Amino acid sequence: MVKTIIRACPALYFTPSGEGNAILDIAENFCDTVQGENFSGYPAVFLRLQHCTLNCTWCDTTEVWRKGNPYSIKELLDLWEQQGVIDRLLHRHRLVVTGGSPLRQQPSLIQLFKLFESRFGFIPYIEVENEVVLVPDPGLSIFIKHWNNSPKLSNSGMRREVRYKPEVIKIMGSLPNSTFKFVMNELQADWEEIQVDFLDKGLINIESIVLMPEGSNRVALQSRYKDLVELCCEKGVRMCDRLQVTIFDKTVGV
Repeated sequence: MVKTIIRACPALYFTPSGEGNAILDIAENFCDTVQGENFSGYPAVFLRLQHCTLNCTWCDTTEVWRKGNPYSIKELLDLWEQQGVIDRLLHRHRLVVTGGSPLRQQPSLIQLFKLFESRFGFIPYIEVENEVVLVPDPGLSIFIKHWNNSPKLSNSGMRREVRYKPEVIKIMGSLPNSTFKFVMNELQADWEEIQVDFLDKGLINIESIVLMPEGSNRVALQSRYKDLVELCCEKGVRMCDRLQVTIFDKTVGV
């Protein structure tokens, strides 16, 4: 059973001042589930933030990250403590910060992690979803165990100049805790794009690549599994599922 921590929360509007009053615009926050993509299967707490730098045609969380409410960091940490989230994070549940675009709210995330550490005396395993169009602040990077980068290909429907930032990709490709998850739709055309724009230009290493089938429901995913397995074997790269879709189909908040 998925435990929802924040869903349709009351709006809070005030001027931030003092420790813990920085604001995070939160779309949803839930736990008692597992990470469904990339390094899938780990128990996880999900913090989904509002706002995105992109608007991909196949995005299945658009109607989620467009909505939400502002929370102060202190309010969020109080909720986590009251709801037992801190206990879960102590017991090896991972904190997955996703969106939307988490890096659009970097200053508040830095304050969140700093106050978390000072208040609870530890930092959990933190994974951040990153569409690789914004450069992470060093003050944020020190807290991150894994960057789950997901550069967008032309199959996203986004203009190249908006979604493709070679200078940012190169920075993230130089980090040892980065992987690059590509959403695959037209498999051969998508791989050719990865080869030309990412590998041939030396922006990332092939060992960091993860290929994930596009699909917001079980039927769509299953239609791509077999061919994607064959492509991954041919190219020598890792494949990942969308476990949340495989298990829960089109349900959100899981």
